[in-house]
Amino acid sequence: MLNVMLNWIVKGHKLENYLDACRDAVKNITTFKQDERLHAIFEHCPKYIADEYYKIIPEYLLNHGFTNDFYGNPKLYNYGKLKFSPSTLQYIGVLAKLIELFGNLGGKRIVEIGGGYGGQCRTIMDVYGVECYHIIDLPEVCELQKKYCGAECFTLPIGEEYDICISNYALSEIENNKLYIDKVVKKSKHGYITCNTDLVQLDFPHSRISDVKGERETNYILIW
Repeated sequence: MLNVMLNWIVKGHKLENYLDACRDAVKNITTFKQDERLHAIFEHCPKYIADEYYKIIPEYLLNHGFTNDFYGNPKLYNYGKLKFSPSTLQYIGVLAKLIELFGNLGGKRIVEIGGGYGGQCRTIMDVYGVECYHIIDLPEVCELQKKYCGAECFTLPIGEEYDICISNYALSEIENNKLYIDKVVKKSKHGYITCNTDLVQLDFPHSRISDVKGERETNYILIW
């Protein structure tokens, strides 16, 4: 099978540990968010970054009743009368930006390149009924996403058209990402691509905005 992220910049033992942890999480999702093998890839948002996301989330959204912290036993912190894990606040913060940029997400066709365990998917689907939510990722990670949030997952782009393309750092970590840009990004009406490298080169009109306060100054977000 052709691996969807054959040219992912994460390689060697770090990659193998991550994939082994995903396999183990599929068998038991009770405490998987505490697995240190996964923290190099996801569930590693520091609290000071979560604090910055908290500042940009509208109160109505914050109080919606999100389910991402119900599973995996993440570490929670108090935010007013509520408790959240830092990663969940990051996902809600991204959702807040998507709503600000693109409006109501109900009924949209959404694709995510590199979805971690499916936290962004679950967070969006807690609020909106979408036409579809597709995730493109490694086979082992897709199995975890399917179990965690019931997403439709693929190991290669399937050439469909979408309303919104999302990638939280993943696309910018694929060294040869032309396939994803041609088959996913360019087939999406809108996009929100958070980058931690300059590997994502778009040849159509788009804008570049800053990442959340506190992140590395070299990080940025591409939108269209």
